[in-house]
Amino acid sequence: MTTFDKPKDGRRRFTARCIRATRRAVVILLAGSILATSHAAALGERFEVNAMEYPWSAIGRVNVGGRGHCTGFLISETAVLTAAHCLYDPIEGRWRGPGEVHFVAGYQRDTYLIHSPVRGYERDRRFDYRAGAATDNAVVDWAVLELEVPIGRQAGWLGLRRLDEELAARIRRGEARLVQAGYSQGRSNIMSVNLGCEILGSFRGESGLLHSCHLAKGDSGSPLIVFVDGEVRVTGLHVLNAQTKTGETAGALSVALFQPGKGPAQAVAAAQRGGATWSNGRAPAGGGPATPIPRRTIDALLTTLGLLAPAATDDPAAEKAAISAFQAKAGLPVDGDASVALLGRLILAIPQSR
Repeated sequence: MTTFDKPKDGRRRFTARCIRATRRAVVILLAGSILATSHAAALGERFEVNAMEYPWSAIGRVNVGGRGHCTGFLISETAVLTAAHCLYDPIEGRWRGPGEVHFVAGYQRDTYLIHSPVRGYERDRRFDYRAGAATDNAVVDWAVLELEVPIGRQAGWLGLRRLDEELAARIRRGEARLVQAGYSQGRSNIMSVNLGCEILGSFRGESGLLHSCHLAKGDSGSPLIVFVDGEVRVTGLHVLNAQTKTGETAGALSVALFQPGKGPAQAVAAAQRGGATWSNGRAPAGGGPATPIPRRTIDALLTTLGLLAPAATDDPAAEKAAISAFQAKAGLPVDGDASVALLGRLILAIPQSR
């Protein structure tokens, strides 16, 4: 986020200014938000996942100039969505060239089987790094990276979905779940997720989304994911974080800005040139380095729910029995099969707070 991704000594004054500006803005925004809800604790600690399983495999590290990283996610075979401020070098006072940027999908403990240099990128022309975390600046803090290699074929990519009032209501009722995934400070070599982000509000109309999950340095550009109706979609792009009187608040740019016929012309055109098809994502084909079935994550969640013994996570028969038990308990068709849809149902079964 803007307030965390500027760690060097020469940037301390910028960081302090961003924190002060964001605190003032978010307190005001929460009071008047059209989506405001009561503040409940998000689910415990961040949850480690296997980054080589879809949908996590479509998320990766944006490595910039050897001076740090952000998170980004594939929206087509060759296009990655991330935060624009990640591409600015505040020490030299310039935008980094594409040759200084590299994207690694499914990055896991120094393993980078799926990666590509960046051929070029487009960012919102209105974004001003010097303006910091002002809300009118945050809602234009996006960039679309064009990759040299179509690694989305190996890693898969994610579809986009607008967080409208109907979907927000379903989230509040527990029929859908918001999840954040990225490479945060202290866990920069593994992917970890927040499994339950509660909506707190919006800013600049519905251009920005506020939620309760903890984000840190390195999470800029990470997706705010919604699991609903057996599908996984991205609804927000993380750009800022702040402490307010009500606690920690994260700010994401709504992906509605990239929706054809509704979003600003530059954003829509940039996504379409990158090959994004708005709502449709795609899992990787089987047999490659990334798998279309998030089996390890499913096993971990079954263990969390007490349906699978930790020692049995490598036992296909035990896994199938645990899945069948969960499906029966949840009133689902019982087939014992792991899938992305099952992952979403398991995430919904994890309590929002402990």
